[in-house]
Amino acid sequence: MTFTDVEDRLVEAMLTCWRHGDRERGWQRLRSAWPEISRDVLAGDYDARGGLDAGEQPSLKPASLTRREVAEMEEAFAWLDAVDPADRKVIGLAVAQLAAGKREISWIRMLPRLGLSRGAHGLRKRYGRALAAICDRENRRNAGDLRVNGVNLPD
Repeated sequence: MTFTDVEDRLVEAMLTCWRHGDRERGWQRLRSAWPEISRDVLAGDYDARGGLDAGEQPSLKPASLTRREVAEMEEAFAWLDAVDPADRKVIGLAVAQLAAGKREISWIRMLPRLGLSRGAHGLRKRYGRALAAICDRENRRNAGDLRVNGVNLPD
């Protein structure tokens, strides 16, 4: 794995995390479907046929996560267990900026969030070293996995 591979996987994990539904709201929906069943027709949210009012657009719900997406998110976030807790926060803030669509990480903007007044270059170095450590750890772990197209190779 390269630095970019790890960074991309962490950004995807962050996006997946953001798509994750509200657990409390999900629990309330599972408990009872009654709010959906008992819509007040007289309140005007549905016309006589049970559809939407004229000109009203249906609300879009985010697609539910697949097991694979959740597993990949958990795997990527598990990589952070090997990183110093102070560096985890740096990684989280940096990856959140990339996941929000920023092309570059604003290290200067991260300083106040970390309680610092200077040292943007140091944050960039900490981020780089932490991601390089993750790359090194994953590459060493995967080096023992001698497979080609899912088939184990003889030693």
